[in-house]
Formats: sequence, C-alpha cells, structure tokens
Amino acid sequence: MKGGDISNETSFKIIVVVDVVGSITTEEVSTRFLRKETRKKLDKIDLKSVSHLWNISNKYGISVELAAFEDEGWTEEALNNLMDKLERRVSNPFNYAELYSNIDELVSILPYRSNLKGVVDLPGRVARYGSYGVELVNL
Repeated sequence: MKGGDISNETSFKIIVVVDVVGSITTEEVSTRFLRKETRKKLDKIDLKSVSHLWNISNKYGISVELAAFEDEGWTEEALNNLMDKLERRVSNPFNYAELYSNIDELVSILPYRSNLKGVVDLPGRVARYGSYGVELVNL
C-alpha cells in the first residue's frame, strides 16, 4: 500500500534466526527404546530484541519471519509453542515461523526471495548469509 492506495505490492521481509530472540536450552528426551532426541526450547525471552524487532516491523511495514533449524533440535511443535509464548508474554513481531532442515537450506533459497532484505542472526554467525546477513543492532 503506497499513499493509501490498495495494491498487490508485497511488503519487504526479514528473517530472524531464533537465537536472536532469547536464550535457548537443549534437553534430551527419550522417545523410544534406548533412543534419545535433543530438543530445543526458549528459556528466556530477550525483551529488548523482541521490542526492537516489533518497532522496526511496525514503523517500516516489514514482514518478519522466525527461522529455526531441524538439525539443531527444533521441531514444528516447539516452534509453534515458542510463537504462542511470544503472543502471550510480549508483542509478537513475527508474522509466521518456518522450520528449515538446516542452515544450508536457508542459504540456498535466499537469492530466490525477491522481497527479502536480510537475515538477522547473532554477530558471530551473520557472515554465513553473505550480503543478506544483518546484525540486530544494524536494523
């Protein structure tokens, strides 16, 4: 929407890796006979980061996607629980969440997402996204 006109224009998008949102804990869960899985869950929400993301998305009309990786122990259920927790406790800046199988899957689709402006991750890992990598403080 530009100048109050209704249009089919899509909003710009940023992808935020789940580690930016707060501190993550890993737990081992017994699933079957002598088999254990590691699962991740959000331990503590970083309220300053979530508030900053919400202000940016609201001010500039940016769509924000929360990304997590299956090979790091995230499941669809855990990601949905995280989104529910954010809805209940703070102003949730995320429009939706997406579970990728691994980091390589996310990196491989970045050039094909025309409205994507960047991937927000922790400062030590932002370089793996190439020119799409953005630190939270630089938004």
